[in-house]
Amino acid sequence: MKLKQKILMLSIIPLLLAVGVIGYNIVQLTSLNSSTEEVVASLVTVEELNSSVHSLQKSLSVYSLNISESNKHDIEKDIAETAEIYEKLKTGYTSERQRKLGEHFEQKFADVAAVAADSLKTANGTEIKRQSQRTRGIINDVIELKRDVSAGYAMMQQELQSKIKAIVWVSILLASILLVASIGAALYFTNRIVMPIRNMTENAKQIADGNLQVQFEEVHTRDEIADLQLSFKQMAGNLKDIISHVSHSADQVAASAEELMASADETMRGTELISTSIQDVSDAAAQQTEMSEDSSAFAQEVLLDAKEIAKQADHTMELSRSTNDKIQKGSVFVDNTVSQMNLIHSTVEETDHSLKLLTGRTKEIVHILNLVQDISEQTNLLALNAAIEAARAGEAGKGFAVVADEVKKLSEQTKHSVSDISRIAAEIEKDTVNTVTSIQDVKERVNTGITISHNTKATFDEILTIIGQVQGQVKQITAVSGNIHSKMDAVSTQSLQIASMSQTTSENAVSVASASEEQLASMEEVNAAAASLAHLAEDLQRVVSKFNAS
Repeated sequence: MKLKQKILMLSIIPLLLAVGVIGYNIVQLTSLNSSTEEVVASLVTVEELNSSVHSLQKSLSVYSLNISESNKHDIEKDIAETAEIYEKLKTGYTSERQRKLGEHFEQKFADVAAVAADSLKTANGTEIKRQSQRTRGIINDVIELKRDVSAGYAMMQQELQSKIKAIVWVSILLASILLVASIGAALYFTNRIVMPIRNMTENAKQIADGNLQVQFEEVHTRDEIADLQLSFKQMAGNLKDIISHVSHSADQVAASAEELMASADETMRGTELISTSIQDVSDAAAQQTEMSEDSSAFAQEVLLDAKEIAKQADHTMELSRSTNDKIQKGSVFVDNTVSQMNLIHSTVEETDHSLKLLTGRTKEIVHILNLVQDISEQTNLLALNAAIEAARAGEAGKGFAVVADEVKKLSEQTKHSVSDISRIAAEIEKDTVNTVTSIQDVKERVNTGITISHNTKATFDEILTIIGQVQGQVKQITAVSGNIHSKMDAVSTQSLQIASMSQTTSENAVSVASASEEQLASMEEVNAAAASLAHLAEDLQRVVSKFNAS
């Protein structure tokens, strides 16, 4: 049975049982209502019959006292209504006694109705009066019938209460059975659904903790939970196979990485030795080639360039003199720059001092403006008091009041002006502070410029010294170049031979060294890759070791 069918059954069966209980109660209550309606209808009809008989008695009595067509019509109407009500009552008897009482009433009523009809034709008031007295017996029969119907109604009420109690008890019993059955079914189906899920949850936790040797309990149902457990079991088996395969592969990768690292290390050491040896040979050959080339160059060119060296030495001497003159001029310019920087520094110092004085004066102005504002407020207050006194003086104080009002206006204008000046003074003070800050930055930059100028002056002095040394060395070169010219003839031939041999050796050494370096670089890459592979294999083994797949 599918899980959806189980859940629907768990929901529908209690619903059907509840519908059955409700239907049973409805049927029983409908039956009780039908019986009660019949008894109540009989009781109402008997009451109507009693009222109709009383009305007939009254009509007969009235007619006996006053014979008229209207009273006659009332008697005929009451007889017809009584007969109609009795016919309706006959269909609702609930006992044999009621039927006998009804037949007795019917016989008496028929006699009274027949005699009354004949008496109405002859307008016999005496007979009508006698029939009116006979209706008392009919009324007694109706009362007796009413008692019997009322007794039946009381019995019906007792039976109704008993049946209602029975229905209630049956409903309680059925509801209890329904509740117990629903709880039992819910527990049964819930246990059938929840227990496999709990087992799978526990197995999932064990697998998450690394235990792949979990034992799956068999699920004997054929629902989605069984399919889920089967899929989960297959997943655990596949995961176990994957972990085993990965673990075996990780071991092989780790072993291969170690072997590769060992081989790479040995190859690198051998390559480094070869590279070092080749490098030494290459360096020696290169040095020999360089020396041979230098010797050959000197041998080839010294003879032709000796005069050129002397000429260049003279030209160098001339350039040294020109450079010396320009450096001296540059030194003078640097001195002038230092002087100007000192003047700028002094000017900045004076400006800084003036700005600080201006800041102090601005604060004094703000203080004075505050005093003026206080005086203006006092003046305004005095003008207000003067206006009050002038008002008290009446006509004599009108002129004084005008003056006080003008003073008040002047005071307010002064107050506004002082407020504007205070604002401007505050802005000036703020700008002055910013200017002082900028001046401080300028001072620092000027100091830096002075330091740089002094350093430049020192550098020019050093250059002058070096140029003097260069001039001396140029003179020595001119003297040595003459000696070189006489000794280069013998060296020229040997230098050419050595240069050719050294060139060949150097080229071969360079080729071998380049190949060795490339091999060494490749082996370093192989070694790095092997180390990375070994590290990854260790990480993989550490991760796989968390799972118990054996």
